[in-house]
Amino acid sequence: MAIPFLNNLDISNNQLLNAKLQITGTAPNAAAGQIYFDSTVGDETAKYYSNVTDTWVSLKEYSFPTGTYVTRSVTGTFPKPIITFDLNAVDGAAAVGERYLTKTNKWAEISTIPGTYTWTVSDGTNSTAVASGETVTFSGTANEIEVLEGSRTVTIGLPNDVTIANNLTVGGTGNFTGQVTIPILPSAQTDAASKDYVDNAVVGGLVYQGGYDAATNTPDLTTSPNSILKGWTYTVTADGTFFSEQLRVGDVLIAEVNDPSALGDWTTVQNNIDLASLTQVGIGNVNAGTGIDVSYASGTATVSLTAVTARSGSIAVPTSTTYTYPSGITSLAGVNNVLIQLVDSNGETVYADVQRLSSTTFSVDYGVTEPTGVIALIQLIG
Repeated sequence: MAIPFLNNLDISNNQLLNAKLQITGTAPNAAAGQIYFDSTVGDETAKYYSNVTDTWVSLKEYSFPTGTYVTRSVTGTFPKPIITFDLNAVDGAAAVGERYLTKTNKWAEISTIPGTYTWTVSDGTNSTAVASGETVTFSGTANEIEVLEGSRTVTIGLPNDVTIANNLTVGGTGNFTGQVTIPILPSAQTDAASKDYVDNAVVGGLVYQGGYDAATNTPDLTTSPNSILKGWTYTVTADGTFFSEQLRVGDVLIAEVNDPSALGDWTTVQNNIDLASLTQVGIGNVNAGTGIDVSYASGTATVSLTAVTARSGSIAVPTSTTYTYPSGITSLAGVNNVLIQLVDSNGETVYADVQRLSSTTFSVDYGVTEPTGVIALIQLIG
């Protein structure tokens, strides 16, 4: 049996994959916008119902009439006819060489196009007109381009500021002369770095300064000003407090600003951590409790429940037939208080006709060739 949907189905602008229309030789009950595939021999096509004409309209209907200058021919067979369009222009008096189609639907020589056509070459100040048939030659010498037309020459020189949209390639052993200015911040891995960018990068690096005795504040890291620079790094060699924070041997201090004067001006890298408590994050372990089992392997704790009554399970449902619920889900208060979901081997949800028959059994009907690898996920509710 088909799965009933008792309201509109909104798939939120997603695709409807591998679907097909209802196939029948008898038109279904008509409703505006309804569609089906008519399987009547000789009329195999999709149809929709139009409430304007109160008729079923075939989607294969078409009309491509012949135009004034276009000829249409139809070859092939339904459902994929081939429609070919050709110009029906005729040759003019001159039917050789390059031609164009005139407004009278005749082919004519390009040389017969009426009128005179010229164009202008200009350097922004001087210009020269080029008539039909003339040749303009561009040649470059000594970092210039000369435009020669007859006895006239237009020279285009490079401006003081030159913008190159793409790559600049310097051949041989070409060198820059003068000062080259580049952006302060490079934006790509292959960009050149400015002096300002390099200086700031070096200043921000870590510079190890040695050990720090937190018990005696040696060297003095808390008095301000103290001439400490950003990036200076110290390793704690004795326990103590640092701006009221507890430090242990092995902790690392990193200055985040020049002349740091508060705890917030430093980054503290903790090497030793206290034991954990209800309010303290730290080192601890997990013990077993009532109803809880704990096991360790390679430092990893596995926590599991003990003696829990089974309320869920899964079984394979490869065919359309009747199945029994897995062990532990056999004593139900009612027929319908169990959740059943079908999942295929790819983890996708499968929709089929599932019926709960009794407190211990259910049935699956796919309505199509049975898929493979489908399992039923079952959970007792209540």
